[in-house]
Amino acid sequence: MSDEPTPARRLRDAIEPIAMVHVHSEEAREQYAALGLARFAGYVLGRAGTLGLPPTPLVVASFGVFEPEMLSGIYESALTTATVPDVLAAKQAGAVRCLHRVLGEPGRDVEEVVTVLRGGLDRAPLLGKPLFAGLSALDWPGDAWGRLWHAANLLREFRGDAHLAALLGAGIGPIEANLLTEAHVGITTRDYTRTRSWAEADIQAALDDLLDRRLLVSRDGGAVLTERGAQLRHDIEDVTEAALDPVLEGMQHGLDRVVERCTGWSRALRDAGAFPDDDRKLRAG
Repeated sequence: MSDEPTPARRLRDAIEPIAMVHVHSEEAREQYAALGLARFAGYVLGRAGTLGLPPTPLVVASFGVFEPEMLSGIYESALTTATVPDVLAAKQAGAVRCLHRVLGEPGRDVEEVVTVLRGGLDRAPLLGKPLFAGLSALDWPGDAWGRLWHAANLLREFRGDAHLAALLGAGIGPIEANLLTEAHVGITTRDYTRTRSWAEADIQAALDDLLDRRLLVSRDGGAVLTERGAQLRHDIEDVTEAALDPVLEGMQHGLDRVVERCTGWSRALRDAGAFPDDDRKLRAG
């Protein structure tokens, strides 16, 4: 196993803060608050709303790693407060305003990057990618920063759909996935998983299962990956990133330029507080 990031991983890490400004930025919070929604409720309805008006079980299934009753309650409550079109508009408006505030007026390089990303996205297969497919049906924003944000979101949802399939194919459930991620990126055991609202008893059961399967081993009050667990996590990443091969091929020779520019923009967003300035958070997807 090599520690050198793959091309697909380099792209993912470069775009993550750009894609997520509609969750973490102050502009996003203001847009959701204007609709009567807390930040997380805006995120849930805005993400689910790319599927139209999906029934609650479809939202739970598509999101994958959140505690189902919590997610169901947030989604159903949000639907009584705001409409899907209004939330989608707020989501985009918050992202665009944040990018303009932090990064200034877009230059030619923004359009160049978007052109390369769209070349890759045009090659991305829809099969088995529900959130990506729903998002791909939306119109592209008219603003240049908006188009970059939309492209980053499309790539993020494509990879997320592929990653969920890879986890399930490896026999890893949602709580186990969170716990393995903690061990993989160095987050204290249970801390990341708790942010997904899982009950302590359920977390412990999943942890016990991973210990029994010798994927994790107890150490210093927490858990770390065994050699077997590290290999499984590596294999899951390989399967996930293999799904992005058509995207990278469609980008032709533009990957390095895209990664360079997006990494710089993402660094500025982290410095401005529009995305958590924590490498573990960046790597947790």
